[in-house]
Amino acid sequence: MEEAIRAGRAKYAAGQYKEALHVFTEAISLCPCALEKRKRKREAQELHDTKGADQAVQDATVECYNPLHLQALSYRAGTFEKIPDIRRAKADAQRMVRIAPLSPEGYLRTNKALRIDQDPEAAFELLTNGILRLLGGDGVQMGDIKRLDQARDPLKLRFSKFDPLGEFLSLGLMSKTSLPGELVRDIFGRFDIFTLCQCLRVSKSWKKALTAPGSAQFWKSLIFPGFASPRVPYASLRKLLSYSFNDVRELVIDNCSKFRLDQRKFTAILNAGAKLERLELARPYERLDISPVNFRGNLKTLKHLRLDGFYQLYAPSNEDRDPYLYFLLTAVNTLESLSLVGIPRQWFNPVGMPIMANLKHLKLTKAPNQPWQLPILQWLRHAPQLEQLYVEDLVFSRHLPDDEPFDDCCVPNLKSITIVDTLHRVHHGHHHHHMHSNQIGSTEAYQYLTALNLGKKLKALDIRYEFDYTYFDQEEGDIFLRIQRHLSSAYEDLQTIRLSNTVLSPETAQNLFMPSIKAGKLRSFDIIFPMQNLDDGVGEPSTRHIQGYAWLEGAESIRRLGLYDFTFKLHMYPKDNPLIQFLQTFPCLEELSLESERGYIPNHFAQLVQDVLVSVKLKTIYSTTVRGSKFDQIRQLAEDKGVNFVWTKQTRAWPMKFRDD
Repeated sequence: MEEAIRAGRAKYAAGQYKEALHVFTEAISLCPCALEKRKRKREAQELHDTKGADQAVQDATVECYNPLHLQALSYRAGTFEKIPDIRRAKADAQRMVRIAPLSPEGYLRTNKALRIDQDPEAAFELLTNGILRLLGGDGVQMGDIKRLDQARDPLKLRFSKFDPLGEFLSLGLMSKTSLPGELVRDIFGRFDIFTLCQCLRVSKSWKKALTAPGSAQFWKSLIFPGFASPRVPYASLRKLLSYSFNDVRELVIDNCSKFRLDQRKFTAILNAGAKLERLELARPYERLDISPVNFRGNLKTLKHLRLDGFYQLYAPSNEDRDPYLYFLLTAVNTLESLSLVGIPRQWFNPVGMPIMANLKHLKLTKAPNQPWQLPILQWLRHAPQLEQLYVEDLVFSRHLPDDEPFDDCCVPNLKSITIVDTLHRVHHGHHHHHMHSNQIGSTEAYQYLTALNLGKKLKALDIRYEFDYTYFDQEEGDIFLRIQRHLSSAYEDLQTIRLSNTVLSPETAQNLFMPSIKAGKLRSFDIIFPMQNLDDGVGEPSTRHIQGYAWLEGAESIRRLGLYDFTFKLHMYPKDNPLIQFLQTFPCLEELSLESERGYIPNHFAQLVQDVLVSVKLKTIYSTTVRGSKFDQIRQLAEDKGVNFVWTKQTRAWPMKFRDD
């Protein structure tokens, strides 16, 4: 055989392909396995008179690991490729696999033929099966497996995709394996409802797996955010509910009007949510029957409730009961989080307030046509477990029934306060603030809120309230008036301070927040700069203001700063700019928000941002004031510096999350 193979190779080298095929065929016929096959065929024909009898026995493949046999077949297949005759080349290569299934040579030769035949997917599958076959045999050689895996390398990018719900090849484990069930459930549990619906269309096996009883947990949260609230037909909604086996725990629809949430859909959801824990509905499509009897026990498990816009649909009428009020009174006993845009009119009366024993997060926003004063201190007394409070555009009263004294520690677990007051407007006279009479009650209520627990346990303050502490005689509108009487330990646990339109003088800020700096707790801080007077030089007020914050410089706990409404001299070297000098003192600064429309044209502000990027080490910078021709330059510079440039205002999440939660 060896001499015949050498002769065939010589014919091949001389370009005599047909003669080479004849010689390689003769060499194959000299293999002992071929002689054995011919002998077996003769014996079968002698034993059976009929020619076609026991054909399977005659054609049975005999395994042969004779390297000369495999070599001759490989050379003949290569010669067929040269002619070309790909069909016969594949036949010889596949024969190599059949007679020597534990040898890599047949798989490599078949892979080459399939690649020539423009069938890379079949080639990748063959090599993968070859690896599995070798792994299943005795005396496996790692070198053979590596050769097959290296042959797969050019194809892996296109075809090495495994089904996370099925089995796949793992060379590390030397076998087929599958992802742990816990990991698969964790992956699919992170998908939103839209991604899960797309996964149903991947394959029939995926749809079967994702709609099986074991996958019901993926469908228990029906969350349709505002930017993607599709109009879901009733039949499709019923199908979604069936995937959870009628055990929906969360329903969030940020745009009920776009979703077309009518009574029929709402009833179907309630019927499938006997253990509903979270309900958030905004922008109603129509008035829904929210009578507790329709919830069939759902309100016993309800922990999170948000209603936005429904108040107007349930205005007081001739009905025996106000459905909106009665629904809230029934649910409030178990609620841990309550967010309302529109408060029942009865709750503006201190006597009508319910006890909310389990409430931890409370967000109240004024609805149109609600001019009444809300007794916020009475609300606090009725929510002893409150941890986070958010109030927006409400008119407050600090009075209690029968002028009872107020206990500043009535909510001992309070961690964050957010005050949003876009209605409050101050008018500056000669070093004086002028407030409307109906704003005084709200300001007094804010003074109580900011002094709860003497500020000792508070972790976050978010104040969106127009007031300038750099003027004189500010006591009338000072929302920190009460807390400034206990400055020795006030706000010592504070982690976040967010401000909008609240210009704190450096001295006031130092008095309030120095304890948290000394404790190494303060991580986020905002500075709002005062307006420039007519008799001030360009940039002088902002320069004085930022220099007054020298007490804050170098604080190692600071990770984020926000600087707003500043005006500095133009055309300064970065090393001479007070803002950059201030920022360079913070060794651990990661995020920076820069916004100012005062005294800057787009190119000047872009130059300032460019100087900051060059001079200050950051991870992220937020700014919407960067505009014009230099926008792309700023974005490219940030990328070169490894800084994430975000052209949007930094979001203010609520409820807030804290490091020790």
